[in-house]
Amino acid sequence: MSKIVKNYNFKKASFGSEGYKDLSGFIELNAETGKTGELRVMISKDSKKVGISKNLYSALGEPEFVKVLISDTQIAIRVVSESTAGAYELRKGAVIYSTSLAEKIMELASSVEFKPNATTRCGRIELLQTDEDDSVTVILSFD
Repeated sequence: MSKIVKNYNFKKASFGSEGYKDLSGFIELNAETGKTGELRVMISKDSKKVGISKNLYSALGEPEFVKVLISDTQIAIRVVSESTAGAYELRKGAVIYSTSLAEKIMELASSVEFKPNATTRCGRIELLQTDEDDSVTVILSFD
């Protein structure tokens, strides 16, 4: 019996039934560096931008504006108000349109291969902290 999913017709097979495929001959593929991470660097022909994962966006409390601080090995993303000087606006899809920020992240995540005309993911949450004024900051590592 087949099943229709979004106007496509797919065969359906239960364990032990005719048409069921034994997966023992398949090889497992694992996510590679650049395929997982909390930040995504999107490189197009004319620009670069930075996207924040749903997980990181949620951890930050779904803000509209953030400040990005950088050290030699880490990035801190702090929730700020719209009136904060130097704040980045998170646009649709939690994207920051900033070529310079994307390039700084690419330098920091030097072990990751960033391909042209592609999206590459990097960074992992190391710490989520609340500052003295109750603002949330997430610290990301790239090792």
